[in-house]
Amino acid sequence: MKHLLLPAVAGLLALLLAGCGERSSSVIADAGERGALTFTVTWPEADADSRAIPAATRRIVVTAKRQLAVLKEIIIARAAGQATATGTMTGLSPGPVTLYAHAYDINNALLASGASSASVISGRNTPATLTLGASGGGGGGTFGTRINPTDGAAMVWVPGGTFTMGSIDGVGESDERPAHPVTVTGYWIYQYPVTVAQYRAFCMATGRTLPNFPSAYGYSWADKTGWNDPAMQQHPIVNITWHDAKAYADWAGVSLPTEAQWEYAARGPEGRNYPWGGFATAIDPYNGWDQTKCANWYNSGSQGISTWPTGSFPAGASWCGAHDLAGNVWEWCADWWGSYSATPVTNPTGPATGTYRVLRGGSWNYDYYYDGGNCRGAYRYGSNPDNWGDGIGFRCLSLSPGP
Repeated sequence: MKHLLLPAVAGLLALLLAGCGERSSSVIADAGERGALTFTVTWPEADADSRAIPAATRRIVVTAKRQLAVLKEIIIARAAGQATATGTMTGLSPGPVTLYAHAYDINNALLASGASSASVISGRNTPATLTLGASGGGGGGTFGTRINPTDGAAMVWVPGGTFTMGSIDGVGESDERPAHPVTVTGYWIYQYPVTVAQYRAFCMATGRTLPNFPSAYGYSWADKTGWNDPAMQQHPIVNITWHDAKAYADWAGVSLPTEAQWEYAARGPEGRNYPWGGFATAIDPYNGWDQTKCANWYNSGSQGISTWPTGSFPAGASWCGAHDLAGNVWEWCADWWGSYSATPVTNPTGPATGTYRVLRGGSWNYDYYYDGGNCRGAYRYGSNPDNWGDGIGFRCLSLSPGP
């Protein structure tokens, strides 16, 4: 594991907005064996009720990927009031690509995202179009919300899709490889980790014993009266075993997320390095890391702070509007820990048996050494299901029909 936080991917090219509509395909005289794409990004103008992208957009980041590789990423500065934005990527190798667009406001909050397929043709400039839709990340909208009536938990809709699960060579740990295509059907995921208040209600309803209160550890629990302290109610519950989490999910009429469901909610179809963004490469494995967007060692454990109230880092929300998928508390997944296969799979549930269950997401007391490594969306940790700790919690998921 590399310990150095490397700079963001170099070569971002700032392009000014260049009017509306698509440019016609044209020959590139100096392109050689390479090609170019001129893309138009479109969206309906501000409509908060429909979660359309507002006129507050200040920049749009467009990334071209081919399978697992990032080919190029550019930034478009958008003039207020324009209905479309255009940009050109040159020097692309011929073949199919997927374009991803993310629109941000002046505070770098993610407002909307979109994706489109295109084909690069040698020696030509080919047009492409991307249409932006709602995005939950960074304070934007969601694809749908719902309340679980049993525990009152807010859930956000995760549209089904296909993504690359795991990490490429040179990134992350060996158990994150090989990277492989995974398809998941849509589901509802808890917008936040299960809170102290929700877990207390579960224990009161079922007679289950509350976990040990970590007051002796200090941090955010110092001088608190216990789990019933009013200041703790919106913090994530901790000191939870996998069996505790499973019992809660059964009571609430939901389930624990599989590893694939958890990772897809955190990384999205474009495979973000962190819930808020970034694309990992072998020379920049922590691309996108921002210690201000989640509860981690730098802003929490090293400062005498442990857990934060859920949703305290809205700029760190994922593409579907789920919060705290990086940092705050590790989260139990349904799966047994096991090795990956390169074979494409649909709705995987992990090995049939095993010794360790999977934890995801990092926590307030991790990343002392790894500069964001444990908070990456692809990072996975196997732990005995009987283990518990002051950095371990969980969230749940529902497979009920979508919005």
